[in-house]
Amino acid sequence: MPNSPLEYTYRSPAQDIVCGPEAIVGMDGILDRLGAQRAMVVCGPSILEGADVVQRVQSALGPRCVGLFSGVAPHSPVEVLRRTVDAAREVEPDALISVGGGSTHDTTKGIALLLAEGGEIHDFEVQFTPPDKVFIPEAPHEKVPIVSVPTTMGGAELSRSGGGFTDKTLGRKILSSGQGTNHRVVVIDGKALATTPMRILLSTAIGQFRIAVESVYSTGHNPIGDAAALHAIKMLVEYLPQCQDGDLDVLLNTKTAATLPMLAMSAVGGLGMNTAIAHHVGGLYDVPHGEANAVLLPHTMRFNLDASADRQAMIAEAMGVNTKNMTEEDAGLAAADAVAQLCRDLGMPETLRDVGVPEDGLEFIAAATLHDRGLATNPKPVSDAGPIMTVLRSAW
Repeated sequence: MPNSPLEYTYRSPAQDIVCGPEAIVGMDGILDRLGAQRAMVVCGPSILEGADVVQRVQSALGPRCVGLFSGVAPHSPVEVLRRTVDAAREVEPDALISVGGGSTHDTTKGIALLLAEGGEIHDFEVQFTPPDKVFIPEAPHEKVPIVSVPTTMGGAELSRSGGGFTDKTLGRKILSSGQGTNHRVVVIDGKALATTPMRILLSTAIGQFRIAVESVYSTGHNPIGDAAALHAIKMLVEYLPQCQDGDLDVLLNTKTAATLPMLAMSAVGGLGMNTAIAHHVGGLYDVPHGEANAVLLPHTMRFNLDASADRQAMIAEAMGVNTKNMTEEDAGLAAADAVAQLCRDLGMPETLRDVGVPEDGLEFIAAATLHDRGLATNPKPVSDAGPIMTVLRSAW
């Protein structure tokens, strides 16, 4: 174990990542590089009241902090997004600071999108027609830059696609165009991560593990995506069991491992059935995204096995499974079993019943999933609700 916690800066054309035990202290310099003077902080009520992360961000910003919206809700409801956009229009920020997890980061993307483009989030919904037709609306205007301070192991702040917003009246999540809304700087602060309950850290890390798995067998898979995804799997298998101790170096290495699947996803251009279903398990029944992925992943891996056995054998090897003398199919099954065991070891829920999804809700989830672009790059084409129901029933 190193003598001091992990610390680094990663720069790319799309975004920078600044990692360290107290990386928030550099926020003022980050705004200098962005040329920003008026920052609005966006967060949820729990992190504002239950931790010191938002206060540390405000202190680092000093007089550049011109506003705070703390009403973000889980799964980014469209009605909350409307309120955040109204609040932003009042203070006219030239930068947005997103502090929290995936719902906050998606909501902040929505603010940037609608400040620039006007209209409603529905105007920018990505349209999917089974099995593989995707239409992404144009959103050409320049967006206010976003700086994020993640407090979970999730990776919404690293996604170059748009956010996901729950519309209960439609009975599904809206996935929006992400054009220009990627977070410009991601500030990985070890002390901020340590304020988050361990169950949330572990479940959101499994959500990232799912992205790595689906990147490996996405129809868009390629060697660059493989490199990031398989190394992420290897690192997460190593570091996740150590997280319970709360060591800052372990947390920073786990979060770094959790960033790699986002690089893989950008390389492959799309994921699969697990991502598509999990969006709507969470959106319709308020299931945390990481927990939905933990429940579903072994089942979707097994469903896709006959179309991706060679790819799933690679996943087994990255997890440390001894695949010697195994067929590719057996190695793929072993990978799914290893994922299920990892989730059990981390105390994740095992069935959809465990997370409160009613049996009569499975058909609603399946119907909503058919609108989800994640299906477009699933290794097995999905054109109707039948295959989705098969997976949901096995997971229920």
